[in-house]
Amino acid sequence: MARILISDARADTRTMTIRMLERLGHEPLEVGLPAPGQLTDVDLVLVDPRGPVGAIVCQAAMIVNPDLPLVCVSVTPPPPELEKLGVSFAAALVKPFASELLAATIDEVLARRGADRAPDALDV
Repeated sequence: MARILISDARADTRTMTIRMLERLGHEPLEVGLPAPGQLTDVDLVLVDPRGPVGAIVCQAAMIVNPDLPLVCVSVTPPPPELEKLGVSFAAALVKPFASELLAATIDEVLARRGADRAPDALDV
């Protein structure tokens, strides 16, 4: 089970995503604008970066917890302006998306994150 922060301007989208995450066995955390501590206490962020709050969440995550995977959930690709600000996304989901695709994306992103954190066998 992963703790997943959700930042989306649309309440209906947040509600639907929360329900999908709960059914998948994850712990969703719904926020508008997260406090810095919330960005260090989650495993992944699902964010729609198109609005000002989404852009702020992305930038804050990169500052507070640069290893925190961000997943873009939007009807359009991530704004190129965010890349210029140092924001990178571990994955992107195009709305609307099925819970199977959400589950696969979360599993893949968390597996990559785990692999990135695994100690190098040569360092032992």
